[in-house]
Amino acid sequence: MIMDASLAMNRRALMQRIGLLLGATALPIEAFAAPATEATRFLAAPRFELLGAVADTIIPATDTPGALAAGVPARIDGMLSNWAAPKTRTMIVEALNRIDVAAKAEKGRGFAALTAAERDAVLRPHDLAALQKVAPPAGVPAPHPMSSITYVADQGYFKLKDLVLALYYFSEVATSTELIYEHVPGKFEPSIKLTPQSRPYLGVGPF
Repeated sequence: MIMDASLAMNRRALMQRIGLLLGATALPIEAFAAPATEATRFLAAPRFELLGAVADTIIPATDTPGALAAGVPARIDGMLSNWAAPKTRTMIVEALNRIDVAAKAEKGRGFAALTAAERDAVLRPHDLAALQKVAPPAGVPAPHPMSSITYVADQGYFKLKDLVLALYYFSEVATSTELIYEHVPGKFEPSIKLTPQSRPYLGVGPF
């Protein structure tokens, strides 16, 4: 599983982050309710299959369902079609293409045609290289230390991975299997023993 442990499990923050990733000024709840169908897809079939393979490698099914069970590829495709800025669409498609090129160079086949183990072997080093922090583009001031702006080697992959993570944890599948929902946090429990069955908590808190 290729994940970012810093992803916040907060519904409002996730919606805001997804909007920023897509370059959208606002996202209505319908954006999350209706994933793309085969007839309305933005991505052509080979690229949609590639998106599914990448999402499945980032969050595969383990003892809990993964990105495919949560419908993440179809939701990303629907957002690319209906809500993403043109620049964002281009960045994400180009990021997918780079992953496919890397797979063909290393394994001789497209990423979607690889086994799960082969995909993982290709995507892990690609992920590390793509998410290496870099200086801001020329003419752009460095972000404030407290800013959420991050400049990395492959901004398209950064957006793609963040969308996979955010949409997965926004889904009913993740909130019912990966997380323990508690509407308002209960009493303070220090030094809780962690086990393989332990799950993070999800809740709206007091706000």
